[in-house]
Amino acid sequence: MGNSLSFSLTANEQHRQDMAKMLDMQLDPRGKADCIMIIVIAAVYFIDLLAAIYILYNRKYPPIKCKSPILMSCIIVSAILWFAGDLQANGHVPLANTQLDNCKAFGVWVRVILGVCTVSALVAMRAYGLFRVFGKNRPFRGWGLFLPYLVYCGCMLVYGIVMQVVASRLTIHYIEPIDICFYTPGFKASLFAIIWITWLIVAALNWHIRNIKSSFNEARESLIACTAVFAVLIFTTVMHYTSPQFALNRKLRILTTSFDHLATNIFWWSIMAVPITNCIFRKQRYLDLWVAKLRNDGLQRMYDVSSPGNTAKESSVYQRNSFAPDYFLLRSKVEQSPLDSGYPYFDPMFDQYKFDSSVNAVSFTDQPEQKPIKKKKRVDMW
Repeated sequence: MGNSLSFSLTANEQHRQDMAKMLDMQLDPRGKADCIMIIVIAAVYFIDLLAAIYILYNRKYPPIKCKSPILMSCIIVSAILWFAGDLQANGHVPLANTQLDNCKAFGVWVRVILGVCTVSALVAMRAYGLFRVFGKNRPFRGWGLFLPYLVYCGCMLVYGIVMQVVASRLTIHYIEPIDICFYTPGFKASLFAIIWITWLIVAALNWHIRNIKSSFNEARESLIACTAVFAVLIFTTVMHYTSPQFALNRKLRILTTSFDHLATNIFWWSIMAVPITNCIFRKQRYLDLWVAKLRNDGLQRMYDVSSPGNTAKESSVYQRNSFAPDYFLLRSKVEQSPLDSGYPYFDPMFDQYKFDSSVNAVSFTDQPEQKPIKKKKRVDMW
């Protein structure tokens, strides 16, 4: 049995069909449809990778910087690994005589741990960070932020090790006659439980931060993303249990893989499309509008913004090529009132906005302009 994928029916695929008939199974050979799907999704991820490189290159541009470009780039990398695992797990490519016949290496570690679970964890971490900043007035740093993520990663590591040491017949194993990896019902149940729990947490966090300031509000994007993800989750879950041999069916395997990565791209582009597009085509104009929106939302204290018509200082935010701390002038704690506590400020180390109850970001330019006092002419009564 060879290891090449062709647009036409090969002798190896014909042999797979014959073996499936002997096992009383219906098998659609790999061929033109699988090749077209692979080319299309690979092209999409190539564009995604270019976009990820672009946002990293322009990570100092404020509207992009506030979208967590490093996390969003990591999501693309994990999604690509997920796609590579899907090619094996969903039966799109020949496995015999290649490293892909190691079902646990690609099916568990690449597809599940580094792919599906890592994408879900990064999305959850981003949502939790926004919830901490805007929902609980806590900074986007420290153990309070990273501990849940590290615990999740630790659980995934334990999960992978357990799946690795457990017998293949209980998890995922290679069926040589039809050249495919088969997932057992118990393994699929554990995988779907992890994904469903993670995305329910993401949905709950996005619900809690739906009413934050409009400059940072992603309620619409989150609604679109969660709707797409849960629609795909429902479809995939139902399909896996109603048609456990879906990888042998051409339409089902192509739909499953395509929907998985369609949902991932809908999530990613719903968040990044606007800042990327504006950064390409109208960088300075969009920056001015973005900073003006901050002012309208009452967040002008984070920036050197003084008056509604003042765009010169807004423009300097980007021209200085950073969100350096000199944009955030501090005032004494003595002047601080309970209503003022917890203004968001930007930490360039973490590329995130943070809340700190002990620090209030305020610009002297926020203070009302003091009109010069005109000296009255002295009237000599004598």
